[in-house]
Amino acid sequence: MVTDDLIDGYGHMNMAHYLGAFSRAADVRLDDAIRLGPDGSIVSGLVTAEARVAYKKEAMRGDDLLLTTWIADLDEKRVHVAQTMVRGDGALLSTAEQLLLNFSLLSRRVEPFLPGVMAELGRLAEVDSGTFDPGLVSRRMGIRRMV
Repeated sequence: MVTDDLIDGYGHMNMAHYLGAFSRAADVRLDDAIRLGPDGSIVSGLVTAEARVAYKKEAMRGDDLLLTTWIADLDEKRVHVAQTMVRGDGALLSTAEQLLLNFSLLSRRVEPFLPGVMAELGRLAEVDSGTFDPGLVSRRMGIRRMV
């Protein structure tokens, strides 16, 4: 829910809170698959290489929000996610995409996912395949110029 502390001087949710909400939603969706080593210890986590948020409608004080995260693509070190933020009445408020890297807490470097993690991410990606609008990701950003 959009609470008073998330509202800016324009009376709507501040843009920084959209990104924070999308970041937390990605964590909720992926953390169980990403973080645990073979013995159950935390050996790696996700760090953001790139993020994009597109604002469609305002999130206002009191709005209930539903965020959904899908795996759009992955390789041995990276996960690309697509996300939506929908108001309780079904209105699409915002979309996002993030490119996340597997960061080893032991070496402090980006490294390949452990085999079990890669298998679980592959399973999740298969579940997500075809369930989201591919137009959510990899859009060009900029001002179109007529030449």
